[in-house]
Amino acid sequence: MINFTLDELRDFTQHEGDMVEKVLPFLRQAQEEPDEEIIQNILNYSKSLSVRTSKHLKKIKLMLN
Repeated sequence: MINFTLDELRDFTQHEGDMVEKVLPFLRQAQEEPDEEIIQNILNYSKSLSVRTSKHLKKIKLMLN
């Protein structure tokens, strides 16, 4: 069994973010906001998609463009 002191635990928690960034540097990039162009593409897609219910086919999905 390994024992740690409170000082070691404090040091670990204070430097945990730095250690994770060294091992996984792409995590910082993943937290950034998406480009405005990507947001506009998603919004435009949602505006052109039509989903209707049908008596015979449950749901019908149509692109209106």
